[in-house]
Amino acid sequence: MRGSGIVGSVEDVLNASIEFPTLIFTAILAISAILWLLSLVGALDLELDATDGILDDALEPLNLSEVPATVLLTLFGLAGWFVCVLSSVFLLDGRSGTALVVISIVIGLVSAVAALVFLMWVAPKLASVFVTTTAPSKRDLLGRIAEVRSATVTDTAGRGEATWPDGTTSTVDLRTVSGTDVAPGELQRGDLALLVDWDEATDNFTVGHVPAELTDS
Repeated sequence: MRGSGIVGSVEDVLNASIEFPTLIFTAILAISAILWLLSLVGALDLELDATDGILDDALEPLNLSEVPATVLLTLFGLAGWFVCVLSSVFLLDGRSGTALVVISIVIGLVSAVAALVFLMWVAPKLASVFVTTTAPSKRDLLGRIAEVRSATVTDTAGRGEATWPDGTTSTVDLRTVSGTDVAPGELQRGDLALLVDWDEATDNFTVGHVPAELTDS
């Protein structure tokens, strides 16, 4: 029988949490807490996508694969626990025998379905938080045109402005190299140069003349 007042309500919730069917979701939350604790102490990497492993085939059709598996497990446990514990408190009071077993099973299944529906709703909203993007590499600028911003470009000095594929611009170091078609001092401020090579060690771009077909466009 449910208790009266706030104390009774808290006792009802606590009792329901350790009884079937809510006990299943309580266990899921306990496992989630252990996983998060291991993550905090560095013993476990929780930034893996849910698709890393045997969950791939099951989660991909549900659009849950972009969120880390531990986050999904935690949210599933929380949603299921909330639905299950409230249903148990109000629907199992005074039940016994076969009716208790049947209603408990139904509550457990309904809570699991409700938790899954909640996950399918919230996962797309969380996916953008966990998407990792690769930092652009200076090599992405090779083959693009830079406008000279320094007085001139030599084998020891020179600056220019180049445009990334996404439309943003960056200031880059430009250099001439012996054996190429651009002589030191040939390029002046405002000239266009083709970025033909990039030295990762010095972060300098080797420049060349811009082909006529590119300048015409």
